[in-house]
Amino acid sequence: MIDRIKRLEELFLHEINTHVTRLIASGHFTGFITITAVKIAKDLATAKVYYSVFGSDADKKLAERNFEELRTRIGTLLRPRLHLKRIPSFHFILDNTPEKAARVEEIFNKIEKEEKHD
Repeated sequence: MIDRIKRLEELFLHEINTHVTRLIASGHFTGFITITAVKIAKDLATAKVYYSVFGSDADKKLAERNFEELRTRIGTLLRPRLHLKRIPSFHFILDNTPEKAARVEEIFNKIEKEEKHD
């Protein structure tokens, strides 16, 4: 069962990325959007889709609104493409990890510069 969940997570990650790429091209999103992970519950009823947004706060709010709208439609969009009996209910969650990692790297760079000047 674990292997099946992992395969489904990869499949949903790919399919959602493809759909989001189309939405970005059509101007529905601004900023740089990345789907970072999909985690499916063991009962296959729900899936958490983690995404990151590199951009302004307005870009993040727009992404949040668009993902909330997409949440209600994604099952309908994926069902004919994937031919699965059961499509989970999706929940989109902002992933701040890349932003935090960039901040940590910035701090390390600042420390390194200070040590060179001493």
